Amino acid sequence: MDYDPGILPDQLPIYYKRLFPYGPYFKWISYGLVPKSYIAHREFSFTLKDDIYVRYQSFSDQQEFEKELQKSCPYKIDIGAVFTHKPRDHKTVKAAAFQALEKELVFDIDMTDYDDVRGCCSGADICGKCWPLMCIAVRILDRALRDDFGFDHLLWVYSGRRVSIAGFVTRGRENCRRMLGLQLPNT
Repeated sequence: MDYDPGILPDQLPIYYKRLFPYGPYFKWISYGLVPKSYIAHREFSFTLKDDIYVRYQSFSDQQEFEKELQKSCPYKIDIGAVFTHKPRDHKTVKAAAFQALEKELVFDIDMTDYDDVRGCCSGADICGKCWPLMCIAVRILDRALRDDFGFDHLLWVYSGRRVSIAGFVTRGRENCRRMLGLQLPNT
């Protein structure tokens, strides 16, 4: 059965009402709500129907997040940085005061990046012969991040969109400072 994007407008309300894992998702993205103000300063952006992109979304709690997802039914949710102020209030804060404090380090590996070395498929097409390339890339990055940089909170996710895998390096502020040479504010 082929995927039909035309069904999304009808299916997304059902998905966000009955199936979206609000509790686990919210707990994961807020690191267990420690500190409690952390999630309110996290930016979310949504891609809505017809590729409408909405930035600077922020939510005080899970119920507010859940209500907005059920209302807007985004086709895509992007997780942004944690800011000094609530992202939804960014227009009321001086630009110099509205600064990103923290963001996960994300590696996006697209199968299309391997078109030069694959002989079987191209673009977003994938078969059993080309999948090992993605697995090898993940293993190399995972080992380097763990062994060379000391990261220990890694999450590799197969997105399905354009056949990509994203690696989220989380909760490693000190490791990020060392790896990237950043002077991040203590929060």
